[in-house]
Amino acid sequence: MTDTIHWREAEKKRDTLSLRGFTCTTPREGRAAPPLHEDQVQRYFRHHAIAAANRSRDQGKGGRLMIAEDSQGIAAAYTHQRLDPASFPTKLALALDFMGVQEVVRELCFLAVATRYRNNGGALADEAVTEALYDIVDCEPEAERIYVLGQVDYNNKASMKMLERFDFLQLTQGVPPPTGDQRLGWWLRIVDPPR
Repeated sequence: MTDTIHWREAEKKRDTLSLRGFTCTTPREGRAAPPLHEDQVQRYFRHHAIAAANRSRDQGKGGRLMIAEDSQGIAAAYTHQRLDPASFPTKLALALDFMGVQEVVRELCFLAVATRYRNNGGALADEAVTEALYDIVDCEPEAERIYVLGQVDYNNKASMKMLERFDFLQLTQGVPPPTGDQRLGWWLRIVDPPR
């Protein structure tokens, strides 16, 4: 696919309808529904992403919803926001216990690529992660260090490989039932913004 892609911040009036039609998953061959973790991400972007980003911004967490557009509509999207380390689970708080005054934590909350970009080696997904990391740095101009966190479902091997390509480290692993009840594992990348 050789379509030109443009990134911009989503706007409620302009993008609500487009996001409702955003398709980032489909049923797999021989199945009636898409994988659960992919379906949940698609539902988030279709029904909650704009409101969640606006709410996060209103609460002072600097929520952002960014979309990539091509000639066919939304090609990719991601959201991120600032997190309060005091609200982290114990295991995660211990991993970040060494944070200094000018260090912040941002969560790369959701990231998805339209199905029409599947099977191209993850090029647009990699572009989306790159754009997200630059955008996160731009949102924290005073930070000396940014801890970028993300959560990944234990079934989502493609996203885990993508984060590994960008030097994210797995802090905790998702554990499926019946052994565990936490499907999502935490991943971390530390970014030192250029000065």
